[in-house]
Parts: sequence; structure tokens; C-alpha cells
Amino acid sequence: MRNIPKAKMQETPSIPKTWPLHVTDNGIVFSFEALERTEYFNLDGTCQNWSSDMLDMCKEVSKLTVKQLRNGRFSTFRFHSHENAKCPSPLPEGIELKDIYQMRISTSKGGIHGVLRENCFYVIWLDPLHNMYPDDKFGGLRKVKAPSTCCKDRDSEIVRLKNALEKAQDDIKDYQAIIEELN
Repeated sequence: MRNIPKAKMQETPSIPKTWPLHVTDNGIVFSFEALERTEYFNLDGTCQNWSSDMLDMCKEVSKLTVKQLRNGRFSTFRFHSHENAKCPSPLPEGIELKDIYQMRISTSKGGIHGVLRENCFYVIWLDPLHNMYPDDKFGGLRKVKAPSTCCKDRDSEIVRLKNALEKAQDDIKDYQAIIEELN
């Protein structure tokens, strides 16, 4: 068995200086340390591209300063507070609804909700079902399904195939017994 190599601490950054990163002083950064999963805010039941689209949105927002995000020039993200929302889940301790903001992923894919402190957006809820502002055109207020494995369909198919194989093996034994009786 091969040993996994240990990470080596480098004194110089591993990202080359010539790599074309968009560097913004005080650009938005994201933290998921406050992430909560509730019966209304979670990922199950989303299309398989939702997480990828969310990361693309986070990447684009990371190029902005707080001032740029707040001034609304980047309306794609529809950054706004939730002062008048009727939140379906209890608020985290110490957080008021007026302190929670939304960033939209896309019109049809909902968004993320969290708190902006300095240049860090602390993600609290993932909202692919538009549950912060339930609308009949998006299915109204819906509870998300309990998280499941991405391999659920594959695992079900394996069980189905194993059962089919066992039945076929039993059928073979029955046919062999009939053939032996005929001989």
C-alpha cells in the first residue's frame, strides 16, 4: 500500500505571481461556517448544476468590492436585505432579519442568504426553492427533501440487478432439475 505524501509548508505562495488572478482590495469573500440546513433551506431536490452555478456566482461576486455590490450596478446578483420577508425558518441566534441579505444565483435557481460583515459574506442558507420569498410560479413554500446520496439511483439499480440475478440463478436450478428428470 502506498503512503499518502504529507503536505509540505512553503515559505512562498504556491500560486505563481504571473497567474492572471483578478485581485481586488477588499473583494468579497465567502464563509460557510454559519451554514444551516433547515426543512426549507437545503440542497436536496435541486438540479445537478445548482452547486456549480452557485460557485460560479460566488466567483463573480468575489471580484467585487462591498461598495460595488451594494450600489446595485451588478443587478444580476440582486443583492438586497430581507427586512420585510417572512422567513419560514427560525433565525440563527443573535441575527435579525434586517441583517440578512440575499445574493441571487439566477432567476430560476434562487439564491443564498447570509450576513455581510466587512467584506465577508457569511452564508447561512442555500435557497434553491425560493422559500424566502415563496411564489406560486416557483412552486410556493416547499420543504426540501432530506439529503440523500448522489449514488441513490445507482445503489437502487445494483439492488434490482442483484435480485434479478438471484431469480435467474434459481430459474437455472429449476430448469436443470427438469432436464435431469427428463433424462
